[in-house]
Amino acid sequence: MTESADARDWEVQSLFHFTVEVTDFERSLEFYTTLGFRVLRDNRDVIWPRMVARNFGMPVAQGRGALLGIGDGPDHTRLDLIQWLEPEPDPPPPGQRELRVPRVIALRTRNVAAAYEDLLAKGIEFVSQPQSAEQAGIINVCSCRDPDGYIVELIEYADGLLGSRIDHLSERTTDG
Repeated sequence: MTESADARDWEVQSLFHFTVEVTDFERSLEFYTTLGFRVLRDNRDVIWPRMVARNFGMPVAQGRGALLGIGDGPDHTRLDLIQWLEPEPDPPPPGQRELRVPRVIALRTRNVAAAYEDLLAKGIEFVSQPQSAEQAGIINVCSCRDPDGYIVELIEYADGLLGSRIDHLSERTTDG
């Protein structure tokens, strides 16, 4: 099988942004700016063109939003807060949120212990206190909830690590 010229002429460069669906735009904007995100573009009153709906394969698409960023340089982390107006979002599933599969945003953080104390004092709801996992290379990690239930993990790694060490962990076995 030969590779077409077009396939060799492109590449994904980076993650541009991820979308966080919110139920109260102002409340969520306050939460994420408290974490240190800054507003890069405020789209809360923009009427989206029909192309947005077509791009997502939807008959209509309207929302209130803002593009937020954290970090420096052209490849900083960005998130797009969106409170959907059309179509109406699905209601959250019933039951205890602790028993649902979590939606997680992990933020590499310098000095998690200080972040925890500062954000706790500002009224942020935490689901765990800072804890370390030295064998995994984690200096400190804890998690809080955003206003819509996303778990926001603040994680501090030892210098030079791109992620947790896993070589000391057991693996699941498969039968047959």
